[in-house]
Amino acid sequence: MGNNTVSDSTEKTTTEERVTITLTNYPIPVAEDEREIGLEALEDAISQLLGVNIASADITARVGHHYVQIGNDCPRCGGLLELRQYTYCDNGAVAEANCAHAPKCEWRGRAIYRMIDLESGPVADVESAVANGDMTPSYHSY
Repeated sequence: MGNNTVSDSTEKTTTEERVTITLTNYPIPVAEDEREIGLEALEDAISQLLGVNIASADITARVGHHYVQIGNDCPRCGGLLELRQYTYCDNGAVAEANCAHAPKCEWRGRAIYRMIDLESGPVADVESAVANGDMTPSYHSY
C-alpha cells in the first residue's frame, strides 16, 4: 500500500503535518514583483519534486524570519481564556490559564510565553532586533 492513500475509513497511511524547509543564502530578488515570481516558482518546484498535487494554499514560500502565534481562546470550547499568576522561566514566562466560561467549561492549563523579538525606539517608530538583523532567532520543534 505504498501509494499514500486511505485504505479504509479508519486507517490512514499518511498524516497531515507541517514541514518547514529553511533555505539560507537563497538569492531572493529585491524587486517585489520579481521576488513574488521567484517564490511562486520555488513553490511549484517543491510540489513537482514531491510528485503530489499540493494545492497552492497548502504550500507557502516566505522571506525572512517568522513567528508563530495562537489565539487567546479556550482549546475546548472556544471561550476566552483568563490568564493570571505569571512566573518568569527560561526565555519567557508561564501563566496559569482557565476558561472564562466556568463552570460550563472546566478547562485549565498554562500559557507558555517565549521572547520572540526585542523592540526599541519610540512607540510610533519601533525597531525590531530580529528584522534589523541584530538578533537571529532559533527554531525548535514542539
